[in-house]
Amino acid sequence: MVDESPTQGRVVCVGALGGPCPTDVDEVATVDTAGNVVARGGVGVVILLPGPSPEDLSRLKADLKDHDPLVSIAVMENPSPSADQIRRAVEWGRLRRSVRMDERIRRLGGAVAGEFACRPRDELVGGGEAMAGFRNRLRQVAEHDVATLIHGPCGTPLEAAARWLHVSSPRRDAPYVPVDCREGTESQLLLRIFGHVRNAFPGATNPAAAAVGLASGGTLVLDGIDHASRKVQRRIVELLRDGAWRPVGAAQASVSSARVVVTLRQAPLQALVGGSLERTLMDELSGHIVRMPTVADRGEDIPDLVRHHVTQASIRLGRPRPEIDSDTLATLCAARWIGHDRELELVCERMVLHASGGRITPEAVSSWVEPQRPAAQSDGLVCEGGRTLEQIERTVILATLRHNNGHRRRSAAALGIGVRTLGLKLRRWKDAAIVPETI
Repeated sequence: MVDESPTQGRVVCVGALGGPCPTDVDEVATVDTAGNVVARGGVGVVILLPGPSPEDLSRLKADLKDHDPLVSIAVMENPSPSADQIRRAVEWGRLRRSVRMDERIRRLGGAVAGEFACRPRDELVGGGEAMAGFRNRLRQVAEHDVATLIHGPCGTPLEAAARWLHVSSPRRDAPYVPVDCREGTESQLLLRIFGHVRNAFPGATNPAAAAVGLASGGTLVLDGIDHASRKVQRRIVELLRDGAWRPVGAAQASVSSARVVVTLRQAPLQALVGGSLERTLMDELSGHIVRMPTVADRGEDIPDLVRHHVTQASIRLGRPRPEIDSDTLATLCAARWIGHDRELELVCERMVLHASGGRITPEAVSSWVEPQRPAAQSDGLVCEGGRTLEQIERTVILATLRHNNGHRRRSAAALGIGVRTLGLKLRRWKDAAIVPETI
């Protein structure tokens, strides 16, 4: 269930109200139960009525801050405040919490509640069959509020895919909080994801907010999870399995309402075999696993990608956008791309830097890219005992699909089979995990 107001949160009043509970207050708690209420999560403002001694009040405020460093605490002087006084205290507390929360989310590179998360350079460019299928898959995944794994080779825009998933989901108006698991030590990563309480370690004089808490009601993205240590991954497993998290040094867990999206820059099986991905974490993420297509998978999108990257590079470098003629595009489409989107982006950046008179020649571009290697004439046609007939058939079908830029009707016509027959073969191979879902 997504919190309808993840930034504002619920309002809890600690102490006995003299009259009926005002509409601004969601729950009334005692001094003894206030900590448990805040630990459950979703609390934005706590109103403390007079009663506890100054020492007890100080300890209570510290305890509440340990459970949620972003919670706003308003101490009332009047033991029986009016509804208008409570309303003003709630407005102050929510504004203060929202500002502090937004500041921390932006510091992590995320987008705050209600802010459109996708930036221009993060768009999923391309209208070909592979990218259209990938976007459709993300839309399907976005409807189901479960943990998701998005993977692709190093250089594919996995962050853009995670943002696109967020804004396509019902959580689009809630915070988007990314954490780069490729940076920092194990302890630093634990503190970024889960935060810490006061005195959790020497020098921790104040509690620190957790990325999991910042993403309440929204999306938490763990980028490059295979770079995280086993200890961190096991803590992520606990978060996914129990729906709760515990700050470093805390004795009590807090409930999480964040959706977790994990990115992986290698095949999941490869990460498992290599030991960089925990088996238990893979099991928790197995519900939704989405492979992002690479440039090599979607040659039909290269003209759109070139125009997009050239435009972005021109803006970024402050240089005129060069004219890209059909011969230059043909040279780029005929190049051999090893799969990395970043490789094509760097070539486009070089085109902007080396353009002369607002133009770039195909000869210059051809020296920056590797031409396609011609396949041997007997490739896939001669059976020497190493492959079965079905394997040879699959090789020919996939090669024909690549030749036709993934167009199934043209490929089926060239193979002399029906489109439905081709679709059934591809479906069988996808179910057996022999070919990618994006084909």
